[in-house]
Amino acid sequence: MNDTQERHCCTEYKSVSRRSFLGGATAASVAATLGYAWLPRVAFGQEVQAGRDVIISIYLRGGADGCTLVVPHGDAGYYAARPSIAVPPPGSGQNGQATDLNGFFGLPQAMLSLLPAWQAGHLAIVHAVGSQNWSRSHFDAQKWMETSDRNNISSNSGWLGRHLATSGEMVPGSPLRAIGLTWGQPRTLNGGPKALPIPDPDNFGYWGWYPNQSELTSWIANQYNRVQDMTKQAVRDTRNTIATLDRINFEGYVPGGGADYPDSYFGRALRATACMIKANIGLEASHIDLEGWDTHADQGPIGGYMDGLMRELSDSIGAFHMDMSASNRMDFTLVVVSEFGRNILENGSRGTDHGAGNCMLVMGGKVNGGQVYGSWPGCAQNQLLDGYDLQMTTDYRAVLAEVVQKRLKNSNLATVFPEYTPTFLNVCQA
Repeated sequence: MNDTQERHCCTEYKSVSRRSFLGGATAASVAATLGYAWLPRVAFGQEVQAGRDVIISIYLRGGADGCTLVVPHGDAGYYAARPSIAVPPPGSGQNGQATDLNGFFGLPQAMLSLLPAWQAGHLAIVHAVGSQNWSRSHFDAQKWMETSDRNNISSNSGWLGRHLATSGEMVPGSPLRAIGLTWGQPRTLNGGPKALPIPDPDNFGYWGWYPNQSELTSWIANQYNRVQDMTKQAVRDTRNTIATLDRINFEGYVPGGGADYPDSYFGRALRATACMIKANIGLEASHIDLEGWDTHADQGPIGGYMDGLMRELSDSIGAFHMDMSASNRMDFTLVVVSEFGRNILENGSRGTDHGAGNCMLVMGGKVNGGQVYGSWPGCAQNQLLDGYDLQMTTDYRAVLAEVVQKRLKNSNLATVFPEYTPTFLNVCQA
């Protein structure tokens, strides 16, 4: 991390990121040592259950500024509140002007790689999204969003994990139903069967140096073949996962349509996700984090810090859309969320502090795209929450619940989203 990036990550957020990394490294090491040598039952190249999507969950950690990701250029209050860091309106002739989407909202230039998906009707935007009883703390806001169980403080299972636990396997016998392309199990996937944190699926296996891999796997097989508790199945699933991923040519993968993924961790994670989906190994969910959105100072939406982050996000997702659509594999739904938005009012450091309302992105072949959903609350001073936050008019769970029921074919919403009854926005098709 360079000096400029360091300034944009507050002490609170940096500390949680480092703890997550250390815990994740330990978790990944433990998972990778669970293997066995007998012939695995590998689900590979099978037909995936028709009509059910793979979900790609993308989390923008740090509280992304939704009013920069999707600019409300038709609201004069937005420009009054941000004299220095607002994205100029379309047609203004100013450097970095937005590209109009529907006469009111637009995309900054750094997000224009998403325009083809929008024009194809595969990308929907939901604005003024947020959490009930929200918090300005990264720790609390992330936990409550990922668990989607605000009233159960001790809950550690994630909404996506509960979806997996209450739905059948897309490919029976598949060893890997969900992957967290992270250094530790993301809370979103907690509680999900056959869900593993694997930061690099092309190099998933036994960690450390051992001169005879065959002897090592044989020893592990003998040890765990004797036990009769749940660890035996965990060993079996993990070794099956290693064998399955070993058979995928990640390095030689050629994306469809000439799609060019950024050579970044996030870009490589989406590229690997596309590769696994096309291999039909039974993958049902992929979770990817993109960190660094805590822009308290020098936000830089045009040619600055946030401009670079948005380009990484947009170029990676745009490449994924091009790759999958050119390959006629639009059987996915991709959802982008962040724990909270930023203040509408810019601060004295040309940045924005922790806020409330935000935006969500939803992409897929069965998304009712080319539209912005939700009720816009306005950016004028008298319309803001507490005088400086965008009001939240749509609960983020309404969007996720609709995806779970319509695209993941799971109607157990009372379990996946406890004590919440959603009202769908018709963001996607059944």
